[in-house]
Amino acid sequence: MHLLRLPPETLTQVFDQIGPSFFQEDLRRLAVCKQWLHYALPVCYKCVSFSREKLRRLINSGVLEKPSALQDSLETLEFKLERNKTSVSASDTRADAQDPNLPTASASDEAVGDDPATRWNEMLDSGLRQLALVTQQSHRLRTLRMRAWGSPSLGPLDSSKILLSIPTIRSLLSVENLRVLVLDLSVGFLKVPGEQGDGCHHICPAIGALLHKLETLHLRMRSICPDALKPCGPSGSGSLSLSRVAINLSLIPNLPGITSAAHSKRCGSQGGGVVQLKADILEQAEVLANQMTSSKTVRILTHSLPQLEIQSLDVLTGRTMVLDDDTAWDGDGKLVVEDSESESELSDHEFATYVDE
Repeated sequence: MHLLRLPPETLTQVFDQIGPSFFQEDLRRLAVCKQWLHYALPVCYKCVSFSREKLRRLINSGVLEKPSALQDSLETLEFKLERNKTSVSASDTRADAQDPNLPTASASDEAVGDDPATRWNEMLDSGLRQLALVTQQSHRLRTLRMRAWGSPSLGPLDSSKILLSIPTIRSLLSVENLRVLVLDLSVGFLKVPGEQGDGCHHICPAIGALLHKLETLHLRMRSICPDALKPCGPSGSGSLSLSRVAINLSLIPNLPGITSAAHSKRCGSQGGGVVQLKADILEQAEVLANQMTSSKTVRILTHSLPQLEIQSLDVLTGRTMVLDDDTAWDGDGKLVVEDSESESELSDHEFATYVDE
């Protein structure tokens, strides 16, 4: 029996079993015939992972100009935006220069340093803004994961750093039915001239606004504060469907030979170091746990010095565990007795090793 003669509900199940990766590995597998495309395209767009280059190709393909297939099918969206000194190549620069979605640089712009790194960030922000318009209409989108990491070899003044726009990230978070949010962002944020209010220079309040709909929240950000764990509006005991929370304050990149690393800093100009930041986040995490209907894991991760061991504090039990390098943030490890004197704050110099001010 010819495959495409099967009933529509059976064909839907068959293509679901094939999965997105089969079509994303070679898009020519979509072009069998119109009927095949009708079933294959929604599967292809069900789970999409973007690098910066893949995002640019999507924009140049014109798919976002008629995004119905993408926005109607998208269930899981991932971004993997990593950058090092070799990221800006001559071909990359030429492609950016030809991109109609980017503003054309004037002579005065070039005079003040319109370099490839600036163009790279402009292109990235342009692509994320266009995709945010799609995600806001994607009623099936449940999972959003974003990793943005610059190379630790880049110095604090290196122009190749990734900078994300806070308004753009807020737009990406404006998803109606979002259930899983994972943000692993060791990069900096661009300050927006003219914006006023406490939340204009960080995204923690925007994350807090999602807590009433989320089931899983994993966060690692260069700057973070307890606002990320404060639900907007009244939240009584047992009123949140949130069940898994992991806040990773350790900015150790997943690279061999790491001998030093930094912790996250508090949003804004308030000081206090990582010890005070962890204490404040722990206090708010305990409040949040009491508002969760079925709290399965609530963890706060840091690293010890000088061993750089990842330590996970279980907020629900008060126990501390040492995790292996490949253990998930909400995974279990070897139980240890916490020594309060072993936890120390990092100097500005140590912090600048991996995080540019």
